[in-house]
Amino acid sequence: MVPDLESLLATALRAADTAAEMIRTRRPISVLEKHDRDLVSDVDIAIEREVRQQLATATPDIGFLGEEEGRTGNPATSWVWTLDPVDGTSNFAHGIPLCAVSLALLRGSRAVVGVVDAPILGQRFHAAKGRGAFKGDERLSVSTVSHLRDAIVALGDYATGPRADRENELRLAVTTMLAPRVHRMRMLGSAALDLAWVAAGYLDGSVILDNNPWDTAAGALIAREAGANVADASGIPHSLKSAVTIAAAPSLFDSLTAVIRAAGVSDARRQDMPVDDVSSYAPVDGALRDGRRLIFDLDDLAPASLIETTAPRASLNRLEASKDLPEDADGEILPEIRARIAAVDAGVVEPVGGEGNGGQVNAAPPAFMHETIAACRDSGRTSVLVSRRSAKAIGAWLARHGLDDLIGRVLTADDCLPGRLQPDGNLIGQAVAALGGHPEQCALITASVTQIKIARGLGIRCIGYAHSSAYVQDLRLAGAECVVPSLADLTLRLRARPSVSTAVRPAIWS
Repeated sequence: MVPDLESLLATALRAADTAAEMIRTRRPISVLEKHDRDLVSDVDIAIEREVRQQLATATPDIGFLGEEEGRTGNPATSWVWTLDPVDGTSNFAHGIPLCAVSLALLRGSRAVVGVVDAPILGQRFHAAKGRGAFKGDERLSVSTVSHLRDAIVALGDYATGPRADRENELRLAVTTMLAPRVHRMRMLGSAALDLAWVAAGYLDGSVILDNNPWDTAAGALIAREAGANVADASGIPHSLKSAVTIAAAPSLFDSLTAVIRAAGVSDARRQDMPVDDVSSYAPVDGALRDGRRLIFDLDDLAPASLIETTAPRASLNRLEASKDLPEDADGEILPEIRARIAAVDAGVVEPVGGEGNGGQVNAAPPAFMHETIAACRDSGRTSVLVSRRSAKAIGAWLARHGLDDLIGRVLTADDCLPGRLQPDGNLIGQAVAALGGHPEQCALITASVTQIKIARGLGIRCIGYAHSSAYVQDLRLAGAECVVPSLADLTLRLRARPSVSTAVRPAIWS
């Protein structure tokens, strides 16, 4: 049975109401890079989660594909909702009102329902296949401009992330070809608005050298229903397999695409179908799902070469002589302990209590440590920091870097059993006890294979931290449920997955 498009459009409009209200009333707390210069905020994540749930309840047989968290729902269906919760996140994060919710219903590779809502501008565009395009109650029609010299044409944003340099060469080539031939060029920063504004006649054409369904599906349908030609550079009607997205009034389309082709834009078809995308954040979300209490292993997150040891040299000598230093499976003293002993011998660092540093830690916090700890607090979680260093040294370090008021609990070498240098099962176990004694509600964040094995033995979930790809496989084999290359990833997911409900934030623009 084919779903009723009018009913589905009404469902989409209600979902857009939810998303638009969240954009109007929330200001981003956390804005991070998913990839190079590609931003995502906690508001993006919150909107996607809310709309995903709303549509799953209203249309349980229809799948869902979100930009931030991938595909869920019935994997066999050809009917899929696709959402960009905030198309134009960089604009949104900087207070620029050119951003929009983009929601479309796909049937196969084409959209049949689309909504683009720019809540800060007070503009909403919608369409259903074969029923026309509208801005509110006003039926839309594309411009009648027929000469490039009279046209205002939008160019999609410059590329970010992998291969951005090469992709931007193409955008610059398009700019070079178009700029002297059109009245004006514009770059709005929102593909959905580009296409909706073509439908409304505000723009005469739009050239987007990309084609993600959450960005373009809704706007492409709206533009098409308003009378625009929407295709790729070869003139083949736009679908999810299109390489690029070009929209313009029919009277302008041929001359516009001729210039685009002359700039060297490829007509190659996309071989993949992005409706099957799976969120790269899913493993992190899984580790945090029940993780209300997070344990940070500071010693293996901070650079070992810049930190002090945990005992005076004399104590290290005694322990080494008595064979009581922590050993690996082959009976060898752990490399990090040997490195610390060698550093003291070389005078590179002072032991705790030494004259040179007064028992302080010299290492800078790992990147995004402050943001991650704050995100723990703000998302309703409790944090514990464990370290084999002295309480005096750690206390001074936390105060120096403004972390002392954020950490829920600190367990140091002073809390270890006598003769212990490592935050081994004893110290990690004490951390669990300090957090309420429920290992299943705890997650350890560490860069150490050894600590992951210890924590897994205690029933604690583990998130590996690998600032180099060389360590990813080792951390996974040790039992890490997921591995992050930066604490920025953890910050984002903590804010996206709060343990308690958060208050609605004041509006960004009054």
